[in-house]
Amino acid sequence: MKIVLSYLWKPAFIIIPFILGLLGFTMAGDSPLQAVYQCICLYGMGQKDVPPNVLVEIARWLAPLATAGGIVLLMKELRRSVHAWLARLTGKSVAIFGPKGEKELLLKALGMRGIDIDKRPVKAKRYILLGNDEENFDYYRTHLKKTQKDVFIKCSSLPAQASDHDKLHLFSPEEIAARLFWKEYCPYELSVRNGHCLQIVLIGFGKLGKELLLTALQNNIFDAKQHIEYHVIGSENGFRQIYHQLDQIDDPVHFYSGSWFDYLQTIRQAHMVIVAEQEGQLSLMRDLMLSLPEKKIHVLSGRSDGMAILSDQGDLGCFDWKNEAMNPDYILCERLNEYAKRVNLRYAHLYDGVAETEENMQVQWQKLNTFTRYSNISAADYHSVQLCMLGDHPLTDEKLEWLAELEHIRWCRYHYLNNWTCGTPENGKNKDSSKRIHQSLIPYAQLLQTEKEKDRENIRLLLKLDRDISNRII
Repeated sequence: MKIVLSYLWKPAFIIIPFILGLLGFTMAGDSPLQAVYQCICLYGMGQKDVPPNVLVEIARWLAPLATAGGIVLLMKELRRSVHAWLARLTGKSVAIFGPKGEKELLLKALGMRGIDIDKRPVKAKRYILLGNDEENFDYYRTHLKKTQKDVFIKCSSLPAQASDHDKLHLFSPEEIAARLFWKEYCPYELSVRNGHCLQIVLIGFGKLGKELLLTALQNNIFDAKQHIEYHVIGSENGFRQIYHQLDQIDDPVHFYSGSWFDYLQTIRQAHMVIVAEQEGQLSLMRDLMLSLPEKKIHVLSGRSDGMAILSDQGDLGCFDWKNEAMNPDYILCERLNEYAKRVNLRYAHLYDGVAETEENMQVQWQKLNTFTRYSNISAADYHSVQLCMLGDHPLTDEKLEWLAELEHIRWCRYHYLNNWTCGTPENGKNKDSSKRIHQSLIPYAQLLQTEKEKDRENIRLLLKLDRDISNRII
């Protein structure tokens, strides 16, 4: 019945009774004008005479249903228009395009700010496109390319850094989920208890597994002399060839091909075991829990019901990554971008004399290439780890120096994961972006004091931003 009603309310159905009636009355000998008039009357149940033929008989039954469908469509469109208008009044409206299930998650989270759009867009402050890559880019090219509003596109084929358009932002739910997972299960305390020598096993190396590893290498930095080993069980798929500076990172990454049970001893010895979502995950988790009854296992799954049943049978930490990632706060990334922009503005102020104003913050940000923008975003993302390590302790000179060194290690790792190398550029500057060479990719102790001060100032500024936000200054 629900399917039938949804069909009756489609715009195409409303015209069908008119066409049938027009044919029927014309065949009965009515003039075209008279036939049109009688067809219109059908929609108000105005046909009182005996229908001249079967076409009119069908039309007179369908027409009232079409009238009801038209009223429903009109009310839905009116409700949609009023809601969109009220959303725009908030000044923070977000229009969502894409599959129904994913849209509903975001619209529920956005509340009054959210606007549901289908084929044609409506005016909004920002747009989020949730379809597949082809659908999203077709929609953007057709409807939004000329807009001056921010457009956020879910993209599985390209990294976020691929877009150099100031108003076009690419995002990956897997990347968002990886950042959120390491924030929720930050292994800092675990690292402290084990003298900053850890073994972390990651089972499954699809897109989600890859993002988990990349985020871990940039965020799980707790001590300058740490030794965190990552053991990845899954097909490498050319990862080492793509990230060919991976060996410059002190925390080693080991890849294992074959089945997980071939490396059971490695898994047993691990301080942390993570299973990324993959084919046959429920049966995999069942077998892992049978083989490792006393081992805590973290599993990232979008199938929370099955995992909830398994979690009753053992020590299982379930992370519903799809629901966690489909959050407008993380997609729009306002706070993270705010921090990144202010860090960049502080550098411009200290080294180029740029005044620290809201206008200059946007101007200086737009001057950056995407690589440098995401270097600042990476720094802002790592700040949550700095807060975890600092805890309630005051920022003494000793702790500032400690955090500054770790920030430099993170900065180096970001560059290595983008295939930069250490060297002196021929252009006589600190770096050569075209050749991906930077002379500061060296240990913190070997840096000039001016370079060390950049890392110290980064820490001071981010902590100040925390205080400002808590005091509602920003």
